[in-house]
Amino acid sequence: MSTHNLLWTSGWDSTFRLLQIILIEKENVQPIYIIDKTRRSLKVELEGIKKIQEKIKELHPEAFERILPVWYVEEDLTLNKEIVESSNYINSFVKLGSQYSWLAQFCHNHNLNNVEISNDKNLRDDSLTNFLMTNYIKADTNTKDQDKYNKVGTIFKYFSFPVSTLSKRDMLVIAKKNKWENIMYLTWFCHKPRKNKACGKCTPCINVIKKRMGFRIPPINRMKGYIKIFFSREFKPAS
Repeated sequence: MSTHNLLWTSGWDSTFRLLQIILIEKENVQPIYIIDKTRRSLKVELEGIKKIQEKIKELHPEAFERILPVWYVEEDLTLNKEIVESSNYINSFVKLGSQYSWLAQFCHNHNLNNVEISNDKNLRDDSLTNFLMTNYIKADTNTKDQDKYNKVGTIFKYFSFPVSTLSKRDMLVIAKKNKWENIMYLTWFCHKPRKNKACGKCTPCINVIKKRMGFRIPPINRMKGYIKIFFSREFKPAS
């Protein structure tokens, strides 16, 4: 039985993927959680992981045994020259979060490959997922732009993106079909929680609203998100 290395944040996308692995594919999963002590949501995310595990154990005890102990990672890394150059190159086309460079270096140091990152479907021209789908994931070594493929691959050769063709709404439909809602609704996404509730205004909350998943945010805070979107004039319905 193969074991999947999965970056797990207790978020919607990565939890969906975890459930796919243990309940549908019936394979083992090694969850990896990156500890960032500067992130305000750290405590809530760690609590989320615990709650999700407890619920899986309650509802699917046999599948729960396929989840290996979470690998909690807290390391100071120095990025090598190739990864820095790749990051700068990608940033000239699309915004690349610094976590991807860090994760690539982490994988390089630990000789890890095919680490699963759960980025959902995003067709916006300025999205990282769309950039990767066009220039790397759906491309191959025979692509016409070999130089771009190789430079992007310096960072992303360590990863796979198993849910990049699914939107959050797609995942919701599948979750309901498989009766996973009680687990999925324990997931977390907000970066600036207030009293353990989603704030409605941080970037992940705004994205949740745009992707028609705003029901996961308390009504008052959700309204704050709609107001922020309206005044920023950046609202574009996500795919």
